[in-house]
Amino acid sequence: MAAQWRALCDSFWSTKFWLPDGYTWSDIQSKDNDVYLPQVADINMSVVVGLLMLVVRYLYERLVIVPFAKFLGIKERKRYVQPNPVLEKAYSSNKGKASQGDLQILSKKTELSIREVERWFFKRRLMDSQSSMKKFRECSWHFLFYFSAFVYGVYILWDRDWIWDTKYSYIGWPNQHVDNPLYFFYLVELGFYWSLLFSSLTDVKRKDFWEMTTHHLITITLIYFSWIINFVRIGALIILVHDVSDYWMAAAKMAKYSKHQSVCEALFTCFVVIWIVTRMIVYPFRVLRSVVFELPEFVPPFSSHKMFVVLLCGLLMLHTIWTYLILKIALQKFTHGELQKDVRSDTESDSDMSDEDSEPEPAKATMNGTASLRTRNNNIAYKE
Repeated sequence: MAAQWRALCDSFWSTKFWLPDGYTWSDIQSKDNDVYLPQVADINMSVVVGLLMLVVRYLYERLVIVPFAKFLGIKERKRYVQPNPVLEKAYSSNKGKASQGDLQILSKKTELSIREVERWFFKRRLMDSQSSMKKFRECSWHFLFYFSAFVYGVYILWDRDWIWDTKYSYIGWPNQHVDNPLYFFYLVELGFYWSLLFSSLTDVKRKDFWEMTTHHLITITLIYFSWIINFVRIGALIILVHDVSDYWMAAAKMAKYSKHQSVCEALFTCFVVIWIVTRMIVYPFRVLRSVVFELPEFVPPFSSHKMFVVLLCGLLMLHTIWTYLILKIALQKFTHGELQKDVRSDTESDSDMSDEDSEPEPAKATMNGTASLRTRNNNIAYKE
């Protein structure tokens, strides 16, 4: 068994795939005490960092964000519905929906009126929905991280020549020193994406859940890849390009959930401009172009370079999809006078109806399912 495992590891870490011809793993190991070259064991600490971030997030939300949200008027309503095994079974089987015929049958089985069954289903859906408080807490955490990470990234990278001229990302490879600030930047960024992956099952679910999960997995793979073969310089630039727009989105969502529509629209406008400039111009025409065309000028051809390009192109495809959705949201401002609906909103059970306790119209609500229960608060929820 041990021999098979070792053979598998040797196959995975084959230099024919990872490194250019003529290079071995010893070539990217430090031979000078003053020069640190990336080691896999050091970046594996990111998993622990990700778990610690979950703890920090919990304390930050409970001790700071919840009181702040309550100050802004966001309420965390307690939801309760009287247990009823018959209705619970019907609710689970029909995914929270009930036709008029179902209501009549359930009314007879439970000896409740149709109106009472309707109200039970309505309250039961509220229990499954995500409140504005939870959404506000999630966005606040994202804002704190992305803003802090971007400011720190700019601080440590501003005076580095390879940020302004990407060819210096490859000149001198693989013997490019990674100092402590850059290592810390990489470690925390990777840890954060691990934490997003860990918390994806409990955070607010949206229609592009699988796209976001794919994005997290691609990002983790790219960060690992760039660290393993010391493409940290271009990797740091990619991370910085992504962080610059994300905190604007988080801030816009916070304004939305606290019912500051004008602030929300102003922040969203800033987000759209920054997103398009960084994700659809700088990323493909500067960063991706550099990896595809500049890198081979300074580094001999190697197989994993193709994987690197494929992953980066995968990110570009996701950027393009989200740009289309974002522009559809922005178009609402011109056609309706305000941002009304999110094309990437929460799932049906996670709609913003959770902060409105208004009862559904008796027949219309049940025949149309949860769609008719949406309230005026479900105006817009943005891309992460």
